[in-house]
Amino acid sequence: MASTDTRRRILDAALACFVEDGYEQATIARIRQRSGTSNGALFHHFASKEAIADALYVEAIASFQHGLWELLRRRPRSPRAMVRDTIAHQLRWIEQHPDLARFVYRRGNLGWDSEAGAELMAMNRDLAVAYRKWMAPLLDAGEIRPASMLVISAIVSGPAHAIAQRWLAGQIASPLTTFTGELADAAWAGLRGTRVLTRTTDYVPAAGRLRLELVADDGSVLAQGQATAQLRPLQPSDSGTA
Repeated sequence: MASTDTRRRILDAALACFVEDGYEQATIARIRQRSGTSNGALFHHFASKEAIADALYVEAIASFQHGLWELLRRRPRSPRAMVRDTIAHQLRWIEQHPDLARFVYRRGNLGWDSEAGAELMAMNRDLAVAYRKWMAPLLDAGEIRPASMLVISAIVSGPAHAIAQRWLAGQIASPLTTFTGELADAAWAGLRGTRVLTRTTDYVPAAGRLRLELVADDGSVLAQGQATAQLRPLQPSDSGTA
């Protein structure tokens, strides 16, 4: 128990140092001092500052993924509900663990040739396999458009990551979870199994409809509207070519 408590104190102290001072500026001496441990106790658990950071990173991702495993065990009633629940968990986890989220974003990815990197790769692989297994019948039924897990993850989580980083930087005052609905709607539109029409070279629309939104600084939509516009083919002179 004492050993576990010491390890916990070291990780908590390291997180505070990494967030306050930055990873490069944080030192083993400062982490040891802040954790109230001896050099021997610290190096018994971690061989270097990088080892501490790697352990903290893996722990953060494991904490986040625990919620995703819980979603899979509950088997949401529909793929759309799964998308919404996944994004809601992502935003809620970041709200509840802002310092860990800041650390993960600043740290970036771990080197796959490290022990922690290999552990993280295995964690990600197991979760991807579980998600793919859950989606298999939905793909067969055409409810979800076929795509790699990399693309699916980017569609579902990418926009939330972008907003979360602005929120963590203090650029958005609203609670992060207020964006759940809009993000879920956008992600579902990107995943659903409807056919996407592409424009052929000889297709020129005569008119188009525009959807307008008035957006506040915090990202909330203040007003919406629609407008129509007459369209004309692009001429060579329009693009500045002869």
